[in-house]
Amino acid sequence: MLNVFNKRILIFALAPVSVLGLCTASQAYEINVDNTKINLYGFAQLDVAYNSGPEMAASGFVPLQIRPDDVDGSEGHTDLGAYTSRLGISTVTPTKHGPFKTVIEGDFNGNGGGSFRLRHAYGVWNGILAGQTWTNFSGVVGLTPTIDFTGPVGRPNAGRLAQLRYTTGNFSVALEDPDTFSADIAGSDPSELDEYNNYYEIENQSRLPALTMRYKNSQGPLSYEFGALIRELGYYNSIEDNDEYGWGWGLNAAASYTFSRDIVLRGVITHGDGIGGYTFFNPGGAGYVDESGDIETIEASAADFGVTVPAGPGAFNISYAIVKADLDGVVDDGRVLPTPYGYEQYNSVFVNYIWSPIERVAYGIEAAHHKTEQVTGGSGDTYRVQGMIRYKF
Repeated sequence: MLNVFNKRILIFALAPVSVLGLCTASQAYEINVDNTKINLYGFAQLDVAYNSGPEMAASGFVPLQIRPDDVDGSEGHTDLGAYTSRLGISTVTPTKHGPFKTVIEGDFNGNGGGSFRLRHAYGVWNGILAGQTWTNFSGVVGLTPTIDFTGPVGRPNAGRLAQLRYTTGNFSVALEDPDTFSADIAGSDPSELDEYNNYYEIENQSRLPALTMRYKNSQGPLSYEFGALIRELGYYNSIEDNDEYGWGWGLNAAASYTFSRDIVLRGVITHGDGIGGYTFFNPGGAGYVDESGDIETIEASAADFGVTVPAGPGAFNISYAIVKADLDGVVDDGRVLPTPYGYEQYNSVFVNYIWSPIERVAYGIEAAHHKTEQVTGGSGDTYRVQGMIRYKF
């Protein structure tokens, strides 16, 4: 259990860049109080980014902000920010029945940047985890490092949810907050009026927590994991005073293989129906309401592949990511498309080099190309150049 906990701390201290092993929690500053070991860790980080298209934050791109080619707007923006800087505290307290551990961690990337944001707040004892941390649906085995804080589109969303999790050996199961990862059910066209001449309005309704399961293991140079998800989707129509419910599900499989000279090949695939935000930057959402008032779930598929090649004091990383939602039913039923520009697919290509000239200092530079495709066949794209300087403690 202690080894599992230490691995989690290593992961929690990081953004997508951290997959490189730039650990911020490894014995940064430790004190002992009443037999409890308290470890303070974190980093100060500067992000710098130039975007060829619309303005985006230095920390990471957002595909929804990319304009289609036939939409005019300003182009060429540079932004600097230190909002991804992080601070965390972890504790370990021995007991007669095994160690009890806690983690509280936050950064300053809340409300678009500048506000403190809680990332992790949980405790672990005898395999039982309670609090907020990474979803149990996915891990980082198949993810290639990026400097972009948001990371590749389409990956199983590694965001943080309030949850109750139990881990035994390589298997874990969790009940998670049902609302956080886009369980939204889209309504009808706002131009349509009901019999009372009011706009058709719905509100999302969650009765049950999401159920997630994950299995991870390794054999020599091969590491792999599998995730599964079951979630209930629901809405309430305040005008017609009725509610409807449906079910969504998702699966993912990830693997990494380390060749000679520490060259690492990684990949992850995800698919689901009603999976919603459990797939990162899913353009389809979880579902929509059809003309009869029933919930129709939206299928989505995604894949991420990449390679890491050590060179000099660091490593080159090249990766490709794609996510696509099946929105044909939304169009056929005359419903409103989930994204402002009617996107159904996102693609991303990342190339970066990240290195550490000395211990606890990391530099990185990255070039990326992001492309969007609309249901109607239109498209848009943007190029992004990004840099990072991180000082850990």
